[in-house]
Amino acid sequence: MIYIMTEAENELAKIIWENEPLPSGELVRLAQERLQWKKPTTYTVLRKICNNGIFQNNNAVVKKMAEDKITFE
Repeated sequence: MIYIMTEAENELAKIIWENEPLPSGELVRLAQERLQWKKPTTYTVLRKICNNGIFQNNNAVVKKMAEDKITFE
C-alpha cells in the first residue's frame, strides 16, 4: 500500500528526518519553532505518521522505520 503524506505530515517528517533519532519533547520544540505548532498538533500528526508505518515513537524517542518501507514520489 502506498501512503501519500499530507502537507502537514510532510513538514513534520522533514524535521524528523533531519534530526532523528530525537526525543519527542525535542520534536515538539522544533515543530513550535519551525511550524508554529502547539504540542497537541505535533502529537496528532506524529501519531498519524507512526500509525502509517513511516516513523516509530518508542520510549519517547522518534525515529524512522526501516528505509526500505519508505518510497518518495
